[in-house]
Amino acid sequence: MKKCLLMAGWLLAAPLAQSSPGKLLILVDDSTEMPLAELQDNTLLAGIHFDLGQALAKELGQQASFRVVPRKRVGPSLQNGEADLICLYQREWLPGPFRWSRPFLVNADVVVTHRDQPRPTSIAALAGQSIGTILGFRYPELETRLGSALVRDDAPNSTSNLRKLEAGRIHHAVVNQLYLNYQQKLGQLPLALHPPLLLNNYQAGCALSRHSRIGLPQLNRAIGKLLDNHTLPHILSKYR
Repeated sequence: MKKCLLMAGWLLAAPLAQSSPGKLLILVDDSTEMPLAELQDNTLLAGIHFDLGQALAKELGQQASFRVVPRKRVGPSLQNGEADLICLYQREWLPGPFRWSRPFLVNADVVVTHRDQPRPTSIAALAGQSIGTILGFRYPELETRLGSALVRDDAPNSTSNLRKLEAGRIHHAVVNQLYLNYQQKLGQLPLALHPPLLLNNYQAGCALSRHSRIGLPQLNRAIGKLLDNHTLPHILSKYR
């Protein structure tokens, strides 16, 4: 009986749903859009996350498997060992006891403003104005520079924020540069915008769960190989 109780306690304390041996379980948050992710019915179909995940898994001798979760579930899922990692993130966005890979993908956050409004010349000029943001996301640059004068208007994703801009419900929205460039390339921006105001340039990496069977040195070696053999530049070139 004592042995059974100990075993039951161990099972309850164990990670909830570690990935199966041979599978690399990768999280994608459900607000992600192309070129980073094409999502349909909570399934990842294409995009940089898909291509990168497949390439990383191959280098690690694993089979890639993807799980789409709400932004607020990313941290708990990694902490509980329900997945191995999430990529294209920064430490500032995802506090928690995670192991972080080397940064490797260049991106930027920018503020876009409807052309019929004055273009802000600095972050300070945004104080007290509603800014389209994504639910569950952190914006360290805005939080630091504006403090209590930051007025967020959350939406599920960047496309929703652009629609709010078009409708005149807000005058500014934060988007990432890869998303903005991709929409401009496809000619799918629904409105005229001023040249964007840069919030910050950054290099994103991967957050690795402490429950993952993959070690951080392994992950960094795999990323290094993808850089050295030009797999990552090739992936990005598909969406530019």
